[in-house]
Amino acid sequence: MNVVVFLRLALLSCSLWLSAVTVCAAQQLDFQRSEDDSSIQLAYRWKDFQNQEQSLSFTLDKQQINRQFQKLKTYQPLVAQQHIMLAMQRAARAVDPKQARISVRILGQSLQYQVRARNPAIIDEWQTRLLSLEDQAFDDYLASNYYARYHDYLGQEGVKPDHLRYANESIETLLPAANAIYAKLLDNSQPRAYVNILLSWLQSIPYDNLENRLTSNGSGFLPPADVLISNHGDCDSKTTLAVALLRSMLPNMSMVILYLPGHALLGVQLSHREKDATVNIEGIDYLLVEPTGPAAYSVGEAAPTSLSAIAGNMFTYEKVGSLAQLTSSE
Repeated sequence: MNVVVFLRLALLSCSLWLSAVTVCAAQQLDFQRSEDDSSIQLAYRWKDFQNQEQSLSFTLDKQQINRQFQKLKTYQPLVAQQHIMLAMQRAARAVDPKQARISVRILGQSLQYQVRARNPAIIDEWQTRLLSLEDQAFDDYLASNYYARYHDYLGQEGVKPDHLRYANESIETLLPAANAIYAKLLDNSQPRAYVNILLSWLQSIPYDNLENRLTSNGSGFLPPADVLISNHGDCDSKTTLAVALLRSMLPNMSMVILYLPGHALLGVQLSHREKDATVNIEGIDYLLVEPTGPAAYSVGEAAPTSLSAIAGNMFTYEKVGSLAQLTSSE
């Protein structure tokens, strides 16, 4: 994995990640929200990278938002474990007792199962099948509640919200916001200009501290529309929102979500300049993009702490498919 970076500094938690850097801070001047039975009207004013005042207003479909992500359950390891146990017990009951007897139970904090049979080959076969079934049942439980497996750069495993799925399923809902940003561009503007307007706006939205991904079980994460409506969000939430908006207006641009210790940012595949900070993943150079704030970083700029973590390979990533790829896979 080749990485183009220029600085190495000590890592900070997300709450200090950008504020510790001596750069201009993104500044939100005003936020207004109103709603009726069918819609939510949002209006923002902020200072951009040139310290110029910008404004943005749009209306979201309230019913469409209310239909999304409303029946999701907080990830609970014990509930997930019970789901897995029930799936494995159903499979065990289907076994001919003349061939094998299988018991599955939760003992303390662990799920245990035992296969008894006269034929060692049958024991081996069912142990393999039960391991596979355990993995599948866990993945099914995660998918039904919009979660996904996660591992950090050290290989430690955990569970996090399925950020890509949240982003993909928010594209249509957030189209009014994406169109409002697009309307601010001059004719024949380059994609970089769209990304920069988006960044200066998102960075001005107040941020929350990011909980530890390995232990929080998704606590604190907000779906993209909720970040806009509540006017705040942590690193993962604001990065997921950025993916949804960028995918809407730049449907074929390749992107990656970069997960650093206590932080998240994006890599976008755009033409870049010599001074731009990039990361090379699977042979592709991605420009670094910091949606979180409050420090104001334009496309190709990143916090020194982000650069340091990437230079040390202290990150993992998820590739974001193009809109055409997403459509063809449904």
